[in-house]
Amino acid sequence: MMIRLPTTAMTAVGNRIPIRGKVALQHWRISTVPTPRTYRNFNTSKLSSWLSSKTKQAERRTFSSGKTRFPKSKLEEFLGKSRSLPIPRWISPQYETTTISEIFGHASFMLVAISYAVDDFVQLRLIAIAGSSAMLVFTYFHPHGRVLWLPFKWNLLFTLINSYRVLKVYSDRFFANQMDDLMRYMHDHHFYVMDVVDYAQLVRLGTKETFQKGDIIVGQGDDNRYVRLVLKGELNVERDGLVTYKLGQGNFISESGLHAGLLLRGVVCSCCSIIANEDDVVILRWDRTELMYLLDIHKNMRRALKAVMSWDIVSKLKSQRSLLASGIVKDPEEWTRKRREQTLARYRGILRNMLTHPQYLNKRKEELTKYRDIHHIDDAEHEEALEAMGWTLSEFEAGKKVGQVDEDLTEKKVVGWRWYASLLYARFFESQGD
Repeated sequence: MMIRLPTTAMTAVGNRIPIRGKVALQHWRISTVPTPRTYRNFNTSKLSSWLSSKTKQAERRTFSSGKTRFPKSKLEEFLGKSRSLPIPRWISPQYETTTISEIFGHASFMLVAISYAVDDFVQLRLIAIAGSSAMLVFTYFHPHGRVLWLPFKWNLLFTLINSYRVLKVYSDRFFANQMDDLMRYMHDHHFYVMDVVDYAQLVRLGTKETFQKGDIIVGQGDDNRYVRLVLKGELNVERDGLVTYKLGQGNFISESGLHAGLLLRGVVCSCCSIIANEDDVVILRWDRTELMYLLDIHKNMRRALKAVMSWDIVSKLKSQRSLLASGIVKDPEEWTRKRREQTLARYRGILRNMLTHPQYLNKRKEELTKYRDIHHIDDAEHEEALEAMGWTLSEFEAGKKVGQVDEDLTEKKVVGWRWYASLLYARFFESQGD
């Protein structure tokens, strides 16, 4: 006796399985349904029970972007449940419904819109984290029942990046408050215009030095590659053995036009000798190249440091007046002449540095002009300084000369590749776009 396969059971099974499940079932039909010859003596009840078990297994699976998902959890049912909105009829007679998942989606875009109106860096990133997190909920528990993996992965990446930046800000603030009492005092009394995190980063880049009375920190005519800051004690500045002014706490040493925006790298010839005037003089020292690269990355730090150096210049001018009033200067005319020689020698050192760095020779000419205006360097003195170094005015205006030395090529050997690697990291991951 020939038994036919009940088509009603197959139709019922097909209607209860999703599209991709139907494709799989059609393949199963072709490969597993017995041939007509084997229908004899076939138990119909066993076939029906077997079909029922296969149908239940297919119902347990749904396919989304090629990934298997299990039956809906209570959380998914809660987020995807349709809810009516209590809108008064005088506003809209239409019946509106929504889900909790859709509310997360709307909240995400609203938070992004709010972040555009925030000026604070940390607040902006915190709002961005909240917005991306809400979008994660919406894309995973989507109302259509399928996970939107593409936006889910991108929003997860954005959340991780913003979380890292926020964590870094708070960790930097924590470590900035771990400075010793002397460095905190310097910030409160001399660097108060600079953010404490930027100040802590500036301090970490430097190295502390201690000198005793009579020690020479920098000699006149020496090539000096360091910028220094007096933390404690008093120093004498001498030109040809004559004290021109004194340095105290908060004064910079060998800044070489940094207050005018001249970010000079490498060495600068010292125009004077700086000698410790008492014991236990504490100084913070920076490598000039490392400091200039740091200031080039962090624009806020550079602006704040220029403001600090403006007060430093005022302090040095007051020191010169106090020196004259104290009677230490025996011959004011000779003292004035040495001060002018010191100014011109400093300018020659700055000019020599720029001529040996073609990369920023033409870029910093405007800042060099500003420095000349501040220190009253006229054209004749400028041409005389160029002639002393074998340059003509036309070569300086062109910004190049045959046989010109490029000290940037030797700086990589002096500073080392690890510094440049850390510089690239700081440029891409620490710079805040200020």
